[in-house]
Amino acid sequence: MLATAKQHFDEDMQRAADLLIHAATLPASRLRDDILRGVWMMAVGACDAYFSDAYADLIARTLRAKDLQPAVNLPDRLNNLKVPAIAVIRDAGGWRWRMAARELIEDENVLSLNKIKQLFNHFFRKTHKILTQTTIESWILHTQAKTRLFGITKTAYRALNATDKAKARGDALDQFENCFEEIFQRRHDCIHNCDRPKIALQPITDSVAGKRVQDITFLVERCHDAFLAEFPEYLRMLGFSGVTRNRVGA
Repeated sequence: MLATAKQHFDEDMQRAADLLIHAATLPASRLRDDILRGVWMMAVGACDAYFSDAYADLIARTLRAKDLQPAVNLPDRLNNLKVPAIAVIRDAGGWRWRMAARELIEDENVLSLNKIKQLFNHFFRKTHKILTQTTIESWILHTQAKTRLFGITKTAYRALNATDKAKARGDALDQFENCFEEIFQRRHDCIHNCDRPKIALQPITDSVAGKRVQDITFLVERCHDAFLAEFPEYLRMLGFSGVTRNRVGA
């Protein structure tokens, strides 16, 4: 489950890392800066592609499960999906549902945390949804978490009392969302106005580009872990049997 989406993400992030290494061998120049902008765009593009592919994967597995076990009722959100007719009549087994799911997301981009939550949180139990004040704690305390993403260190967070922790989680979530809003906006600036949102080019360094690669990797890996943990539970709670869940690879 999600193996292809994650494999492609890892490969694309390695391409971004290779560009970063190459840029470090060059003298300060406009070319060097533009390669670093390429690093930024490649990393955000990998992020976008991962979430698009992951959504298609989970939808396809859900539709396939319904095909195998028709008596199970799906939530309205899934019942009301506009699935292309060709997917229904196509004689291609489970593959037809994957193609249908791909077509559903084909014209979308997933370049905001709100969009990520909108697409994926319906697969989660209420108390396990991603990017909420409840679940952000495990991200704050993760071994790979960076203070710049949350505005607080793991040590400082652990030292707080329960009331202060609740406030810190809210502040950390705001900080995280603001960080990624800037990351996604910078990619937009690079693509649509050559990184010149006003008059002057925005400055860029290899250090900053490298941190953005780390930050995007952190987001995708935490979400990937959460998807792997929650999706089988989602299918179980809908009423799909263990046999069906195994057959769809969940």
